[in-house]
Amino acid sequence: MKTILKLSLLPILVLMFDVSAVAQAYLNDPKFGADEEARKECVVALSLYGEDYKQRNYDKAKPNWLKVLEICPGARQNTYVHGVRMIKTWHADATPARKNELLDSLMMIYDMRIEHFDSRGTLLGQKGMDLASMDSDRYEEAFGYLKESIELEGDGSASSVLYTFMVLTKTMYDNNKLSAEDVIETYALIADYLDLQLVSNPDDGRLLQVKENVDAIFSTANVADCESLQKIFEPRIDNNSNDIDLVKKVHTLLSANRCEQTSFYIKTAKALFALEPTSNRAYELARVYVAKRDYQNSEQYYKQAIELEENLEQKSKFLVEYAGVVFNEFGKPQQARSLALEAIENNPNIGHAYILIGNIYANEKNCFSDDFQKKTVYWAAVDKFIKAKQVDPSVANDCDRLIEVYTQYFPAQSDIFFHDLNPNQRYTVGCWINESTTVRARP
Repeated sequence: MKTILKLSLLPILVLMFDVSAVAQAYLNDPKFGADEEARKECVVALSLYGEDYKQRNYDKAKPNWLKVLEICPGARQNTYVHGVRMIKTWHADATPARKNELLDSLMMIYDMRIEHFDSRGTLLGQKGMDLASMDSDRYEEAFGYLKESIELEGDGSASSVLYTFMVLTKTMYDNNKLSAEDVIETYALIADYLDLQLVSNPDDGRLLQVKENVDAIFSTANVADCESLQKIFEPRIDNNSNDIDLVKKVHTLLSANRCEQTSFYIKTAKALFALEPTSNRAYELARVYVAKRDYQNSEQYYKQAIELEENLEQKSKFLVEYAGVVFNEFGKPQQARSLALEAIENNPNIGHAYILIGNIYANEKNCFSDDFQKKTVYWAAVDKFIKAKQVDPSVANDCDRLIEVYTQYFPAQSDIFFHDLNPNQRYTVGCWINESTTVRARP
C-alpha cells in the first residue's frame, strides 16, 4: 500500500519541483507578472494548463490558460497559438450564440498576440482567414484584416492569404462594396506577388494551384475585358512609361483576359521588354507576332530571345521555333537547318530539331533535276526522324508516322539496281544537303 501511495505522489512531486525551478528562474522577469507572487502564480498556471493541453483536455486547461492571459499575457507566444486551437475546437461544437462569443474571443486572442509579440502583418492575415472561414457574414471585416496584412507583408504574404483576399474581393464586389476597377487593381497586385513567389519556387504545385484559382476567381468576376482595360490603363502607361510596376501589372491583367492580339497588349509587352529585357519577354513577343502572321517582327524578337537566354535547353527550344519560321515563312532551308543544328549543339536530346531537319530535306525540290536523286532526299529525311525518336522518346509516335509516310517515296528496287547501287550501301545525298545515308528501296 505504501509503495502504491509513493508512486501516485511521484508525478505531483515532480511537477512541484519543476514549477519551483521554473519559477525561481523567472522571479525577476516582469513579463511573467507584476510582482514575485504573480510570477509564481503565472509559472504554475503555465505548467498546469500546458499539461492538460498536451492531453487535449481543453476544458480542463481553460481556467489556467485564462489565468495566464490575465496575469502574464506576454510570457509565452504559445499561449496564443494554443488558444486559437482550443477556441476553434470549442467553436466547432457550440450553439450559434456561443459560436459568436467564441469567435469574438478568437479575434481578441489575435489582437493580444499582436500587442505582445508583434508580427502584425502575418497575424492579421491569419485573423482574417479565420474570420472569413468561421463567419461568412463578417466578410467585410475579414477583408479589412487581409488588406492590411498584405499592405504590410507585400510579396512575402502567404499564398493562402492572397487567395482568401481575392475571394473576399469578389464578395465585396458582388455586394456593391467595391468597384470593378478595385477588383482589377487587387487582382493585378495579387497576381504580381504570386508570380514573384513562383520565380523562387517554380515547381511548387500548391503555389501554382493558388495562382490558377486566383485567375479563375478574377475571370468569373466579369469585371474586365480588353477594351475596358485599355481605357483604364493606357493613359496611365502613357503618362508613366518608366513605371515598371505599373507596366507589369497591366501586362498581367491583359494576359489574364486573353488580350494578346490587341495592339495595347503588344504596346505593353514591348514597353515591359524595353524596361526589363529578358529572354522570356522577347519570346512572348515573338509568339504574339507569329500569331498575327507578322514574321518580320517575330524574327526580331526570336533573335533577342536566343541572345538573352542562358539556359541551353530553353535556348534550343527558341532556336527550333525560329528555324521553323525561317523555313516555312521565309523559304530559307539552309539557314533553317543551321539554326536547328545549333539547337542540337545546345541540347543533343531535342527531338524536334531533328524532325525539322527531316522535314526540310523531305521538302527539298530545287537541288536535283534527276528523278532518282530527288528521291534520295527521303533517305536523309527518314534518318533524321529515326534519330529524333532515339534521342527523345516523347516524339516517337510522330516520328513513326513520318517514317511511314516518307518511306513510300524511296526509290524502287529496280531504280536502285539501274543506278548500280545495292541495298544498305552508303550513299551521299548531294547538293547543299550533303548527308551520308543508306540505300533503301521503298516497301
